[in-house]
Amino acid sequence: MTFCDVLTLTLKRCKYIISNGSMLTAKPFSISTQNHENYDIIITGGGMVGSTLACAIANNRKLECKKILLLESNKQHEYKSQEKYSNRVVALNKQTRCLLSSIGAWQHIEAIRYSTVRKMQVWDACSDAIIVFNEDYLTEEIAYIVENDLLLHAVNKQLADKENVNIIYNSKVENIKLPKTQEENAVIQLQDGTKYKSKF
Repeated sequence: MTFCDVLTLTLKRCKYIISNGSMLTAKPFSISTQNHENYDIIITGGGMVGSTLACAIANNRKLECKKILLLESNKQHEYKSQEKYSNRVVALNKQTRCLLSSIGAWQHIEAIRYSTVRKMQVWDACSDAIIVFNEDYLTEEIAYIVENDLLLHAVNKQLADKENVNIIYNSKVENIKLPKTQEENAVIQLQDGTKYKSKF
């Protein structure tokens, strides 16, 4: 399952919940709400997938009014472009590039740097089996190589403009209590004892 597939399935799940109206209620969200421990959606893990998911949900017309909490266990990282390329990279397919473009993140990647893949060779270490993607009709890119830090930087730049997304760094999740009925909330407890409630 690819990076894009995970996000697509999650967004479809969100759409299903909204259409049935059983778990989330569509009501306006205010940053200044007093009940700051309650959220409509909580995402644990703010890596490439978690951050992109939060941004995609915030961009979704049916979900843009939802109050979203993104829990990131690491400290906030300030991206600085280096002359030397990082060896921590990710290969993105066209669907993932389209997703990043739809949330406005790809423009930041384009403005800095990325590499394209036009030929790919896959082989088996235990046999002579091999497959090569380099036919003449493959005039477009097969994939895109992007540094992990740059991808996170691009998504986080978009997240910074989302008023309905709250990011908490250095937040270590201690326990997650899932609801037994649709009327109950999920409860997430951090190592410092802070608890957050959510329907999703």
